[in-house]
Amino acid sequence: MKTSIVVPLLLLLFVFNLQADWREESEPSDQLENLVKLVPGTSHWMFEIGERYKNLYWAAKQGRWEFAQYQVEEIEKLIKVVQLARPKRAETAQEFIETGLPAISDGVESRNWDDFKPAFVKLNQACMTCHGKNDHAFITLPVEPLSASSPVLNLPE
Repeated sequence: MKTSIVVPLLLLLFVFNLQADWREESEPSDQLENLVKLVPGTSHWMFEIGERYKNLYWAAKQGRWEFAQYQVEEIEKLIKVVQLARPKRAETAQEFIETGLPAISDGVESRNWDDFKPAFVKLNQACMTCHGKNDHAFITLPVEPLSASSPVLNLPE
């Protein structure tokens, strides 16, 4: 009776032991290979950038310039992550940083909607140029986003 229980338990332990945690128990070269496989494509970062793009617009429209500046800073950080994670996109990401971000930074710094609006149009154009150069021209962004995604911007005044 004891043998009939012990053998299956040992077998189970053996099988589960084969499922070792590669992060701790494999060779560094295997760990690196697995980590490279885990690095996602750009779509989830682009989704977050799109949300920040909308928040940037509405923060400026509401005169919440510090929040707008925060969105610009976060967009830049995310673009730099894309450059690191997807070297194939690094050149066009750098073009975006050099063409889209200076104008919008100046627009936010002005703390004036009339100065911000044309800067936001330039940011939109930089986004669309980058999308086109990366075979994603079908992904378009509105020049006037309909809503913000941040609850900070959607609170009643």
